[in-house]
Amino acid sequence: MPLIQITLPENALADAQQAQLAQQTTDILLSLEGMAANPKARRLTWTYLQTHPQNAFFIGGEGHQSHPHYRFDVTVFANTLTAEKKEMLTRQLTDAVLDLEGSDKNMLNAARVWVMIHEVEEGNWGGAGQIYSMANLRKLLS
Repeated sequence: MPLIQITLPENALADAQQAQLAQQTTDILLSLEGMAANPKARRLTWTYLQTHPQNAFFIGGEGHQSHPHYRFDVTVFANTLTAEKKEMLTRQLTDAVLDLEGSDKNMLNAARVWVMIHEVEEGNWGGAGQIYSMANLRKLLS
């Protein structure tokens, strides 16, 4: 039941590339959660693409107009991903962006992709008018 928000500059990727990024991000995260083959889990995975004008991005308080920067906010239940899987998620999302851009996979380009992992504690994820626990989520997905 992950929630993914991808923030990127307008026109950084074509519409088809944005759709491909949303699909790849979903595939990567569900795979790391062990849910890649579960159609119910896929239907509960929401991805938002949020674009902004390039001139609305600042580094160190100064406008930044060169290469696009990307931020992934990935929200999952607490303890869903191990530290190793968080590393894998960050690496795979970064690679997905650089592949879509056609950019070299070097530290300078990789540094333009940030991944923020937000873990929701038990009893703090609500939807459909109720609070979900890991136990009832597992039951729902089985």
